[in-house]
Amino acid sequence: MMSWLFQGLKTHSSLSTIEDFGDLDGQRKCRGCKQIRALFNFYRRHNVLPPKAVTFHEDYASLDRCSQLCVTCRVFRQALLLEGATTDHAAVLERSSGSVCAKLVDKDEGFAIRIQVNTEEESLIPMAMVRCAPLMDTKPPMKLSEDSEDDAIFQQIKDWLRGCEQCHIDCGNLAYSNRRPTRLLHLLSDSRAQLVDSESLVMNGKATRYAALSYCWGTGTLSEDENELVEQGQTLKANLESRYRPFDTGNLPGTVRDAIKITRRLSDPENGLELCLLWVDSLCIIQDDVQDKEVEIHRMQEVYGNTAVTKCATMTTKATQSLLMPRLAWSKQVKPCRIGDSWLTVSPTAPAGLRAGAALSLRAWTLQEEHLSPRLLFWGGQQFSWACGRGEFVEETSSSTYSHSSTTHVRKFLAECRTSEPEELWLAWNSIVESYTARSLSNPTDRFSALAGLATRYLAAASGYNEYMAGLWRATFAQDLSWRLSKASGPDIGWPGTVGAPSWSWASLPIGLEARLWPRFDMLTEMELLDDGPSVNIEPSEAVAQGANLSRVRVRGFLRKLWSPGSQLREWDDICVCVDGVNKFSFASDPGQDIHAVDRLTGNLVAYEARKQQIVAGLDYCRLAEDINEGLLLEVHCLAISEHAMLLLRHQNVTGAFQRIGIGFGYRRDFFRGLEKLEIVLD
Repeated sequence: MMSWLFQGLKTHSSLSTIEDFGDLDGQRKCRGCKQIRALFNFYRRHNVLPPKAVTFHEDYASLDRCSQLCVTCRVFRQALLLEGATTDHAAVLERSSGSVCAKLVDKDEGFAIRIQVNTEEESLIPMAMVRCAPLMDTKPPMKLSEDSEDDAIFQQIKDWLRGCEQCHIDCGNLAYSNRRPTRLLHLLSDSRAQLVDSESLVMNGKATRYAALSYCWGTGTLSEDENELVEQGQTLKANLESRYRPFDTGNLPGTVRDAIKITRRLSDPENGLELCLLWVDSLCIIQDDVQDKEVEIHRMQEVYGNTAVTKCATMTTKATQSLLMPRLAWSKQVKPCRIGDSWLTVSPTAPAGLRAGAALSLRAWTLQEEHLSPRLLFWGGQQFSWACGRGEFVEETSSSTYSHSSTTHVRKFLAECRTSEPEELWLAWNSIVESYTARSLSNPTDRFSALAGLATRYLAAASGYNEYMAGLWRATFAQDLSWRLSKASGPDIGWPGTVGAPSWSWASLPIGLEARLWPRFDMLTEMELLDDGPSVNIEPSEAVAQGANLSRVRVRGFLRKLWSPGSQLREWDDICVCVDGVNKFSFASDPGQDIHAVDRLTGNLVAYEARKQQIVAGLDYCRLAEDINEGLLLEVHCLAISEHAMLLLRHQNVTGAFQRIGIGFGYRRDFFRGLEKLEIVLD
């Protein structure tokens, strides 16, 4: 019954032709949008959503041109542009050659039009949703400024900042201390600045207000010229003295240069909002001074924790890109319009969605910059948003009115640090680690440094006896050992993944391989940590620096081999059958024989003892599965760390210590029965 529809919806050579095809809003639209109206007609006639999409423009450039006259194409164009967090998104759209398609999909209690650009770069172009409603929205479509330097934008941001400082007492309490970074950039004008020592900036007995910048350097993606520009902008031993004198900022990378202008625009001394100081890592840390970098990197809990506001450059992917770019989503005014009997509405992209799509959210260093900051200004490519302890606020109009508040508590980690409730604080840390392990890091040796500020904040908040242990915590050591992988590393990844971290820490994983942490705080542990406790009378930041260098621990627990010496190695497919997406194991061919097998693709292990419930576990590295199958790894040991979990270990003949190679959950209760606890060393 649907063939009539799709026969008539072939790509037309003049889809951009504007005509009046009788919609009730009386506005002229293009023939491409008439294709979409046929979808609505089909739905109204058959009471079922059409299963296929229709092409309504040859490419995005055609849609963009058509939107000059077609009111509905203007809605679709804006929807596509709003789905991108970065300036690169608009460029990808403009150079894409694929057709633009529309499909009706279920949305909430109604339906929506899903707009998609079919292109080889499809993964770079998010789909857009346009809501369809029987009644016109009582609020007019959003009208924001195309000009990112519009006075109304900065007035709204100043209102956000001033309102938070004056009215949100709890947000002020999220700061770490009243200390300032060692150096700050004093902004003399839009094109002149100089470094100053923060100790000299105390005014009227109060520490001065400053802003901080969180951005992507773009390491690994810069051209030779761009890399030279970034390097020229850095503070080095050779130019340190000259940086303490006024210097021209015109030669700085675009993101930094524009951050200076933005900070100055936010300053409003007449109304009690003076903001003429900025912290930028490349300028305020001596980049070729190892000692200075070491000191400053371990002060991030102060640098970002004490800032008046952190500007997050979500719109850029590298430091050479500008922040003050036209916001194309607002260059063409969207009007109330409809297709058939449905009114079309574009909703602003949620702040969390913008961040998830930004390069900034993929970089390891920026995670702590966001989570340590009491106030955040997300500088997006099409829309700005603000986050503080009260929630998230989205730019909605060109006026300075306070906008919609999200229920998402983006300052959760800082809030939990204040309450110091052990379980909630621990869960917040786990969430941070899971996000952190999935992010990129140019230099693997920075694995602990890029998280040091958050670890320091956690340790300062943790009540009672605790110690930082290479990414884990003494008070919850057994739980923290129970991390697992969201998926095993591929066979091409060596073991261990990151040199310089102990095998029992998630920090040993290859960069970008996401870890999942144990969700239960109150589990019964089967293992004891034997090493001496933390040093007393030591600053949290120093304790974290020491804990990052920990390489081995002594523990006492139940230890046994995963399979017996008489166990036979079988092919995985001989004993494993997937039933409804769940692995089932069959030992019926020889139930009296001990058997073990390993899946080369997933790293899953199974060990069966005659006539007993099998033990299923997982290797951290698929390459170890190859070692088992090839007879290079003949023994795997198991260490009970809780009533639910056990580590998989391999014995190091040289050192006599054990190294983690995997994790198992849900072992049967008699698996360690009759054994005495042993003392072992974990490397």
